[in-house]
Amino acid sequence: MSDPKRTVIGFVCERSLPVERMLDEHKTLLDDPDTKFVVVPCSGMVKPTLLEAALANGADATFVCGCAIGDCHYRTGNLMIRERLEGKRNPKLRKTTDRRKVGMFFVTMKDRVAFLEALAAFKAGLDAPPAQED
Repeated sequence: MSDPKRTVIGFVCERSLPVERMLDEHKTLLDDPDTKFVVVPCSGMVKPTLLEAALANGADATFVCGCAIGDCHYRTGNLMIRERLEGKRNPKLRKTTDRRKVGMFFVTMKDRVAFLEALAAFKAGLDAPPAQED
């Protein structure tokens, strides 16, 4: 069975991955042509509304990729976006946002392969049934 095509939009900190070597001129991931990057100076500047806008405009999934936790160039940007996506800090994702379609990764420049594996696992999980709420 082949993987279905999915449009995935990632908001990626320029200091988390070697983005120049990973993208073509259209900011498409060379290892996964269904994934496009929006390169940002820091993952902490990404607001949940950007992720929701990507989904509302046709993306099948979206994610944020920041520096490894504890290694943010701007000190706490990766912590801020993680807390926002976990619903612990404002602004948060809307309750109506399908959490299965929103991913987050925190990596170093050396974690390219680990990132690609995590991205593939994230995309594979998009078909999982919704989580049961308690």
